Amino acid sequence: MEVRAVHPLDHVPELPIPISLVAGRYLLFDIDAAIYLRRAHNICGYNIGSLPMVPSQNSFLGLPIILMPEEAQLLVDEGIGYVLDDAGAHDRAVYRRDQARVKAYRAGAQRHADAIRDAMVKDQAEKKQRALGKQSRKATPRLPETGSDLLDLDDAENALEVATPAQSLSNGYFITPTTSTTLLPLNPPSSSELGVPIPNVSSTYPLFRHLHKRGFFMTPGLRFGCQYTTYPGDPLRFHSHFLTTDFGWNDGMNLMDIVGGGRLGTGVKKGFLIGGHEGGAVLDGEEPSDEDKVRTFSIEWAVM
Repeated sequence: MEVRAVHPLDHVPELPIPISLVAGRYLLFDIDAAIYLRRAHNICGYNIGSLPMVPSQNSFLGLPIILMPEEAQLLVDEGIGYVLDDAGAHDRAVYRRDQARVKAYRAGAQRHADAIRDAMVKDQAEKKQRALGKQSRKATPRLPETGSDLLDLDDAENALEVATPAQSLSNGYFITPTTSTTLLPLNPPSSSELGVPIPNVSSTYPLFRHLHKRGFFMTPGLRFGCQYTTYPGDPLRFHSHFLTTDFGWNDGMNLMDIVGGGRLGTGVKKGFLIGGHEGGAVLDGEEPSDEDKVRTFSIEWAVM
């Protein structure tokens, strides 16, 4: 368990944010960074963390947060984040240990442990006071009820047993760190190195970026048989409006795919959005920007 400082809603973490590359996946281990990216940059990701002994926690997953490669590339392009080789960074931290960083980390962990201990002592004191108050009310004489003494339990005694600490807190409270980022020798890239393409980015990235710049939230669309599920705002507040699929600019489109996508979108109360990116186009002797190369169309099945 770890106690963290409570930051205001407009808190901005130190930029650029490290995005850990682990086994080809892009992960966020810092909850403050995850909150900031969701609030300020429409980046959601998915919680995939679970307890080692209880992995089937579909409703209670936590850190780390896995990002789509398109989301990671967008953060790199905007200079908001950078990709960190997680295994290499940990190797450097082990073989070239910074004693000052280790000392600061231990001091922070001790502060967190002290905060947890104080909170637990306060909670136990409040439970004890409630139990004593209940016991004093129990001691007040009252008329016995017929047959009730066979079923009555000594609630005050049980409450006192619950309030008794299972272990002494005088020796402190031990915590399990949830991240080792503070121990890693982070080396953010220079401004000239930002925006470098990262591995595993899909060819649909221009369409993703095009919609993201217009304020949409994007999540994987496997549930609805598309590439992205597109929301007009935070998915915690809105239903998705579009099922988004990228078609290659020079690839043919099967009419049945368009009809099927339109019917599927209408059936789940969404529009079917298709788009493409024109690669290698030249206008007036200049190559247009990625924004000028992307075209999108929304399709809705009209029931006759």
